[in-house]
Amino acid sequence: MSHITEHPSRAKRRKIDDPKPEKQVVTSNIKSAASLRELLAVQQNAPLAKQGIIKFKEFLVSIAHTEEESNKAEKLRVLKEYCDKQITNSGKEDETSVCFADLIQSWSFGDANNNEPLLTSVPSVLAIFLKTISSELEFREFGIALCKHLLQKDQLRLFNRGLTATKSKEHLISPCLRLLTEIVTFDGGAVARQLYLRRYITFKRLEVFLTPNKAQEILEGEAQKSTLRRNAQRYLLANLRVQAASEKGDIIEQHKITRSFLEYIRKDSRDTVLEIIKAIERDVVQDSALPRKSKSKFFNRHNLERLVTLYGYDRESDEPNAGGIIIANEIHRVMMNVCKTAGLGVLLPETGWYPVGTDPETLAVDDDACIELGLDSPIYVDKYRDSVPVRNGSLSFLIQCLRPDVDSLQIELLVSIFRVAPELVADYFSRKTMFISDPKVTPSWMAESAFLFSTVQLPVPANCGWKDKQPILPPPVSIVIESILPRPLGQKIMTRCLNQNAEIITLFAVRILTLAFTKLRAVLKIFQADHDQGQLFWNQASAKLLAEFSRRCPAVKDVVVLFRRTDKDDLTQQEAVAELLTCYYEVMPDIALEENFDVSLVLVDVLKRLEAPDVSADDSESLLSQLQSILQIAQQSASLRWWQKPASMQYSPFTSILKVLMDTSDKDSSRRISTLLKTVLVDNSVLQSSPHAFASVLSSLENSDADALHQQLVFFDNCVSRVAKKPVHYQDLLLSLSEDVSRTTSALVAAIVEQWPFVVKGGDASTEVAVGSWIASLLGNLKQAGESIKVLKAARDAFVEATETKKAKSLLKKSLKEADDVDDEDKMDIDSGSNVPRSSNKASTVDLDEIFGFLPTEGTTHNALNKWEREDIAEAVDQGHVAELMLCLCSQHEEVRRQAFANIIRFMAKVKESTYAEWRTVFTLAGELLETVNNIGMEKPVPRIVGECAANCLEVLTDPLHKVYGKVNKFLQKAPSWEVEKIPTYWVDKILLHEPELDDGYFDEIDWLLNLFIKALRTEADMEVYRRANVFERILSLYQSPTLGLGARQKILHIVYRAAQVGGSTTLITRSGIISWIQIQAAEADAREAAQLAALARALYETCDRDRVDGWSNGTLGRVVDEIQAQV
Repeated sequence: MSHITEHPSRAKRRKIDDPKPEKQVVTSNIKSAASLRELLAVQQNAPLAKQGIIKFKEFLVSIAHTEEESNKAEKLRVLKEYCDKQITNSGKEDETSVCFADLIQSWSFGDANNNEPLLTSVPSVLAIFLKTISSELEFREFGIALCKHLLQKDQLRLFNRGLTATKSKEHLISPCLRLLTEIVTFDGGAVARQLYLRRYITFKRLEVFLTPNKAQEILEGEAQKSTLRRNAQRYLLANLRVQAASEKGDIIEQHKITRSFLEYIRKDSRDTVLEIIKAIERDVVQDSALPRKSKSKFFNRHNLERLVTLYGYDRESDEPNAGGIIIANEIHRVMMNVCKTAGLGVLLPETGWYPVGTDPETLAVDDDACIELGLDSPIYVDKYRDSVPVRNGSLSFLIQCLRPDVDSLQIELLVSIFRVAPELVADYFSRKTMFISDPKVTPSWMAESAFLFSTVQLPVPANCGWKDKQPILPPPVSIVIESILPRPLGQKIMTRCLNQNAEIITLFAVRILTLAFTKLRAVLKIFQADHDQGQLFWNQASAKLLAEFSRRCPAVKDVVVLFRRTDKDDLTQQEAVAELLTCYYEVMPDIALEENFDVSLVLVDVLKRLEAPDVSADDSESLLSQLQSILQIAQQSASLRWWQKPASMQYSPFTSILKVLMDTSDKDSSRRISTLLKTVLVDNSVLQSSPHAFASVLSSLENSDADALHQQLVFFDNCVSRVAKKPVHYQDLLLSLSEDVSRTTSALVAAIVEQWPFVVKGGDASTEVAVGSWIASLLGNLKQAGESIKVLKAARDAFVEATETKKAKSLLKKSLKEADDVDDEDKMDIDSGSNVPRSSNKASTVDLDEIFGFLPTEGTTHNALNKWEREDIAEAVDQGHVAELMLCLCSQHEEVRRQAFANIIRFMAKVKESTYAEWRTVFTLAGELLETVNNIGMEKPVPRIVGECAANCLEVLTDPLHKVYGKVNKFLQKAPSWEVEKIPTYWVDKILLHEPELDDGYFDEIDWLLNLFIKALRTEADMEVYRRANVFERILSLYQSPTLGLGARQKILHIVYRAAQVGGSTTLITRSGIISWIQIQAAEADAREAAQLAALARALYETCDRDRVDGWSNGTLGRVVDEIQAQV
């Protein structure tokens, strides 16, 4: 019967307990404290007492909703007057004051008579009262006294009456929880500790209240409705916010409470979830006073799993997202912090690739009677293929709960955990089954492939993860291999990927295998280093690792088939597959060479396509990259015939590649190709191993026109082929030239001496002059490179004697004479030979474009934006990929600039977490560059001087022996950003006006500065920066220095010519007096230099604003230029 009468009254009470004041205007006619006393006086009539409480409640609500300050102040005055008369001091220090005696007595009356309306109304109105006065300072003392009074024994009995009600009587429990919430938070937690000391009542059955009814199945439209679970959550969150660290720790360590708190969080409303996430971050994660043990208890396995379920909240929730806040992003931020920071209770110190329980610092005791088996001994058996013991058990459990196949944020979290705890990589893949479906372009397959790619991309842990030094024993191979080529990327699945018709799948397989090879190479470098007494074990581990990798990766024949199957027009895939093949040949040559892959045919095809007149700049760049890979394969393979000229080509493969090297402007490509060609010539005894010998050959061919170059290359091709085939014969021929023959003389000289008479006998004067001019230039360059002067003079005499054409004979006679005039301080560029002295030409035939080159233009591919990510950090920096990325900030296209900016931010994040030795200075440089770009803005191109300064400084930072290394570090310490106009001024001052840091570094510093100024002058805006910084006045003064070498003077002329190319001629003429300066220099220069100066004067005059300049000079400048020309 009681059940029947209880149900309707309970519905009525809910209406009272859960008002919605925001939807209606509440008014009250209470005007005095006396009215309040009359309303709240003790009544034996329960309905009448309840009516008075309801009117008091309306009065309190009306205060919050009163907009006029005067009315609100009046109501607060009435309430304050009432409160002052409702407090009774006991007069004893150990006893609390009695507050609201009438209300408390009404509550006790309801308890005694089991009157549920009163049991509901009184705690509800007390909660509203405390909330109303919490922001009013004059009520502070009364509020604290009331809170203390409510925590006394008699009132706790009333709380106990509500908190012990059956869970179905939510209308009795919720008001008590709301009142306790207001008590604990009042005045910032003034009585929070007293509340916690009475936890036997105040926390009674809290875990029960946190468990929702019917798994908290929220009906549509009731997401904001207050529930028992919601009230319990607010109470717990309030305690976490205001309790001291010790009390908060005790609450957290009550496992049942925290478990119930998060168990059904995925079914809570959006606002509730956001509040919980922010509370966890603020009150647990960021609370430095909370001990690590307590945080660890809170982030236990179960709670971590519950929090991770919130990644899918937005996908599964139908609740409207009015605030636009993504739950997944919020929980991701918290999880990233918790899982990556060691002091937050989850991440524990670990030993990387060395599993728990191993001791790689100790070798087994040797037994002289036994054969040393190394890792094949039963003591060192690898038992970690199926399971790996780890220290980070919570993280190990968590990563198994993550779903990288459905969420990119979970991929980021998982990879971040792998980065800080490398021990978990092998543990994860030993227990996780994934990537087993057929390769198809589906969202899940693409997500899994992205995750695996990011995992392979992780850096190799320092010392393989073992503390601060390299241990004696290597890590188990079964653990290492999972970080290089994880178990899901087995041979079967990767072979299927290579054989797919979908390009994206094929390209993924190629890219990730290339990345795995690169990482394997890095690990093998560590394994094959010097390890003293443990060397046998490391060598065995290296062999086992290579064998395990070969079992997992596809056979080389499958890659060769893919290369042959790839369409020739698909240069992107061809380039990627060629790079992968290179990895096979470099890392596993024994296996790769078993496959019959004729690299000669591929090389010929690439060279033919590079020589095609209609090849685009984009295709040329891809073909050059492909050529590098093919050449690396060729270096490993014995099948390439370097000197055999195919019928379809003009020259042998070697000479064809040399011609490509001369034509390319790609620094990275030219550096690699140059190194390879140099190695081939030295290995085949054509040149000596001197670093300058190859630069001499390359430089001697640089300034020839197309017809002459063809004839020179034909002759060169003939000579090097003969030396390569009969090296001993030409060494003997060198002996016959001079007794001073030493190992510093290249056999190429002897072949040229032998073959020159046949050119003369051919009777073609143009051919004789073209080849003769090349021989003259080569002799001078080889002399400067340090080869035997006696042998070179003997060879020159033989050339002169056999020569019939006067012009050719004259050039040959002067070849070594001109070399004697070169300043010993002039430096030669090893790779390009750009500073090697060139043959002189008459002024009338000087082509400045051939000498200094055309004005560089921006490419269209911008591969530098992603090329740096293909290598590890060290290689990306050393090979110049990062420098090229920095230069993308100077692009004319805003989209390219913004992508470059974002990529540099990513690079900074990666370099900070890497083991790269110079990461701090590189990180600082990148940060200052970004700050400078921020100050300039992304709307217009960044001045070239900024990008080139960053790129050149980065190159210096990679070489601590560089002569400018110290000055670059001081530059980076100067300021957090750079002022554009002051960059040239700074370097001019530090290099030209200050002593060098090293005694022999002056000329190297000048060379570095001039190279910077050449590269940084590309537009009229750059010219304006130079003008403001007075760059030209400085370098024109430097030109007259008697100690300056020929190469440095050439570079100064290059800067002047570059100014003319960008439209700065008028500025130089009218502001710097450049024509008068040239006139003075030409009068004192030798014939070749004077011819260049005259041609430069003519170029400046022809590219200037003629009307303005003629008006400025009264028409005399043109005559001065003619006079300079006539003097040559």
